[in-house]
Amino acid sequence: MHLLRRITNPHSIANRTFDTVQNPVFRRVWSIGAFYYTYRATELAVLSWFVLELTDSELQVALIGVSRIAPMFLFGLISGSLADRFTRHWLMRAVQSINFIAGVLMVIALYWGVATPVHAYAMIFITGTTWSIDYAARRALLGDIFEGKDLTSATALDSGLVTGSNLIGPLLGTVLIRLVDFGGAYAGIAFMMGCALLLVLTMRVNITQTYSSNASNVTSQINSSLNLMRTNKAVLGTVLLTASFNFFGWPYVQMVPVIARDILRTGEIQYGLLLSSLGFGAMIGALLIASIKPIHKGNVYSLGAALLMAAAIAYAWSPWYWLALFWMFVAGIGLGGFAGMQPVLALEAVNSDQRGRAMGAIVLGIGFQAPGMFLMGLVGELIGPRESVTYVSGMGLISIILLRYIFPALADKAKLGINGPDVSKNTSK
Repeated sequence: MHLLRRITNPHSIANRTFDTVQNPVFRRVWSIGAFYYTYRATELAVLSWFVLELTDSELQVALIGVSRIAPMFLFGLISGSLADRFTRHWLMRAVQSINFIAGVLMVIALYWGVATPVHAYAMIFITGTTWSIDYAARRALLGDIFEGKDLTSATALDSGLVTGSNLIGPLLGTVLIRLVDFGGAYAGIAFMMGCALLLVLTMRVNITQTYSSNASNVTSQINSSLNLMRTNKAVLGTVLLTASFNFFGWPYVQMVPVIARDILRTGEIQYGLLLSSLGFGAMIGALLIASIKPIHKGNVYSLGAALLMAAAIAYAWSPWYWLALFWMFVAGIGLGGFAGMQPVLALEAVNSDQRGRAMGAIVLGIGFQAPGMFLMGLVGELIGPRESVTYVSGMGLISIILLRYIFPALADKAKLGINGPDVSKNTSK
């Protein structure tokens, strides 16, 4: 009953949820993220539909997701090393600069009519590579700013932007496709890239960052990341569940446009609404986490992943469009729980000079989405999109059960052998 009063009291929710926003650095980081995550969500919707229209192939649509995520698998540990070796907010500036330049070139290719699926794969590979760097740097920076429950709230709000951007981005992208075709749609994406770049270039950060003692040696840093996973059960458990979620669960989004068009018989606007429903659910889930600041983080993390996979299967077999919208919303709530707890479990388990590598290990886990999307697309091509989602996501549910058994802390039944976070943080709010 007490928890229910906490959840339903609007003043209490506002105070708990947004007290972290009082920090000026976090406000700027959050504002940058609003543009960044929205243009990423818009880009995925636009380029997925672009490739589907050109190729009419489930596998080629899946390759958009593969191209986007492969860099996280390839460069995850390196990105973590960079976040511990270099100033984190300067890495964020480099990311937005590269994205803006590449985005302008993609607009030119689309307007000249020379863009092909290869151009789409290359573009989204670039933004995927920069995303792997930004993820490690951004989340490590949050660990420099906050600790404890404030860190939980900050990461939940940031994750809410990641997932909640799907509320705006896909619908915006599909509407732009309808109004101004693919070139105009990507011009809108490039505009948002420019806004994010301007905000990050004018950001002022006065936070002490602890650098790795092995900063001069990237190889040593990567080996240190691998050793961190071997010796720290909190990091290992988080990485393994992240990898399972991204291999078996999240790839279902690559089948969403195929099921929408070929089974539910919808157009691009309705497809955008499906992805927006996913984003709306994720935003609700993230806001609940930020306000409640749950103690049972392992359950929120693992059961959130399970909920998304179960809802994905239900979406695949929905006979009506409105029912499909509902299940996408439910999947979004699961995504909000999973994404909100993902960085917290790892960040609270390491010292300040290990945060980049811990986040790099998480990036590596996210990178398993690339082979997962290829598998989803291949199975969809062979036996159908509904069956593909059912079999792959079903295996994901089994994997979560096994991981909760192997790592009892993922079910909040034990502690994960945490090293203990560094208490010498800048805690100025």
